[in-house]
Amino acid sequence: MWRCPQCQSELTLTASAAHCENQHTFDRAKSGYLNLLPVQFKKSKQPGDDKAMLRARQTFHHLRGYAPLMEEIGALILANISPDDSSLTLFDAGCGEGTYVDTITRLLVENGLNVTSSGCDIAKVAVDIASKAYRQHQFVVASNVNLPLKDGCLDVLLQVFAPGSEKEQARVLSANGLLVTVDPGPAHLQELKALVYETPRQHPEPATERNGFRNITTKRLRYTLDFTSDEQKMALLTMTPYLWRVATEKRGTLTEGLEAVTADFVVQLWHKEE
Repeated sequence: MWRCPQCQSELTLTASAAHCENQHTFDRAKSGYLNLLPVQFKKSKQPGDDKAMLRARQTFHHLRGYAPLMEEIGALILANISPDDSSLTLFDAGCGEGTYVDTITRLLVENGLNVTSSGCDIAKVAVDIASKAYRQHQFVVASNVNLPLKDGCLDVLLQVFAPGSEKEQARVLSANGLLVTVDPGPAHLQELKALVYETPRQHPEPATERNGFRNITTKRLRYTLDFTSDEQKMALLTMTPYLWRVATEKRGTLTEGLEAVTADFVVQLWHKEE
C-alpha cells in the first residue's frame, strides 16, 4: 500500500527499512516508524505539535475524555460499510499520538472485522510516541498533502481535527472507500476559551461540500465533559493551543473552579463521486 515519497514507485517494507526500485531507502526507527517526509517537503525544521502537547493529549485520551467521539466514529463506520466487507484497510491522516486509530480499530475488530491499520503525522515526535504505544500498527512521518500511499489502497480514511488535501483523499481511497472527517462544533470547549479570551468566538460550522466527494452522513455529537481529576483538566488545557496564550505565571490557576466543559463535534462521512 506504500509508495515512495521521492518517485512514487512502490515501497517494499522490511524489518529494518523501506526501499523502492529506484534505490530510495528509508530506515526504520527503533520504535518502528518510517520517516517518509523528505526534507524538501518540510516547511519548518520541526513541523507539527510539540512533545508537551502530544504527551498531554495521550494522557487526556487515556482518561477517556473523548471516548464518546471515538465510539461514535466506530459506530458510523460500521453502519456505512458494505455488509459484505469482512476486512478493512484503515488509515489515520494526522494521527497524532495514535489513540484514535488504535481505539477505532479495536471497536471494529470487536464487531468481527479484520482491520489493517496505519497512520501518519507531520510531527516526528508524534509518530515516535504512537509507534511505541501501538506497535501493532504501522506509523510513518508524512504530510497529509503528500500521502505516501498507492492509489485506491484504503477502505477508510480518518481525518480528525487535521487539515488535508481533497485531491489526495480521493486518490488514496478505493472506489467504495469511506472518508471520515471530524471538526470542532461551534460550542467546543467554550468554557475553556472564555478563560483565555475576553470575547471568545465560536468555531465556524464545517463545510458541507467537498470536491470529489458526496456527503452521506453528518452527525453532531455534543456532551458535557465533567472532569474526573485535575490531571484530566490540566491535560486538556496543555494539549490545546489556549495554554500558550496565557502568561506562564497564570497557567497553574487558570482552570481553578472549572469543573466541566462542552465537547462539541461534527462528524461527517463521505463517499467518492464516481
